[in-house]
Amino acid sequence: MGQIKGNIFNIQRFSVNDGPGIRTTVFTKGCNLRCKWCHNPESFKKQPQILFNKEKCTLCNRCNSVCEQNIPIDSRNKSSECKMCGKCIDQCYFSALSIVGEEKTPEEIIKIVEKDKLFYENSNGGITISGGEAMLQVDFIKEVFRLAKQKEIHTALDTAGNVSFDKFEQVLPFVDLILFDIKSMDNKTHMKFTGVSNELILDNLKKLLSRGIEMHIRVPLIKDINDSLENIIDMMALLQGYENVTEIKLLPYHNMGENKASSAGIIQEVFEAPSEIHIKQLEDLIRTTR
Repeated sequence: MGQIKGNIFNIQRFSVNDGPGIRTTVFTKGCNLRCKWCHNPESFKKQPQILFNKEKCTLCNRCNSVCEQNIPIDSRNKSSECKMCGKCIDQCYFSALSIVGEEKTPEEIIKIVEKDKLFYENSNGGITISGGEAMLQVDFIKEVFRLAKQKEIHTALDTAGNVSFDKFEQVLPFVDLILFDIKSMDNKTHMKFTGVSNELILDNLKKLLSRGIEMHIRVPLIKDINDSLENIIDMMALLQGYENVTEIKLLPYHNMGENKASSAGIIQEVFEAPSEIHIKQLEDLIRTTR
């Protein structure tokens, strides 16, 4: 068996939004959902890919002159023929082209994570693995978490839950906290806006809840899609009585993924966040039904 490697697209140190305390968040590449509002659309594909920021491009044609595959610049971020040689990027003086995604070993990840161990200890922080969908690289994340636990570093997994439960069983011995994303309790809505059914996701959520592991529930909140009282009531009914759910967080929509989607050759629909008054109403509903 060869050395385990994972495909990642970012390592964010000093993160404060992906679990308790100060954390290092590792973002894996590859996702089996296609949320129309995704703020990390460059994570959809597992493989490294070219990003093209047309706003920075001056049409100097230097990149086209070195492309051995003769792929037009505005198609390079979508073409399966691109060999990722990086020659076009070296020729771009205006940073219009970049490669997103790289391979790392678990040992390389832990070496970076360890640098901030003092901050974790002083803030009850640690490492979070997010995505994309981290559970699509279960061998890699299991080994990262195993090494982190050897170093006495708190571990958190951020997941949308759309994998077979046996994958969760492989990583649970090394996970302290699960951040579980709920997009919609309604299956038709879930299918329409993520491309997949929520049946497996909710089934996995129930199984994880019954295991007693600490969980944070996170809901990306999109106006007129999943911000209804009914959706939140249904969610709270499912979570009722589970003391291991220590946080429920509503995450209002933002359009930070729009430019990244464009750079990856994806046309992303624009949505809206609910009003602050409505968000407060939903937060009050969550508090009163826990």
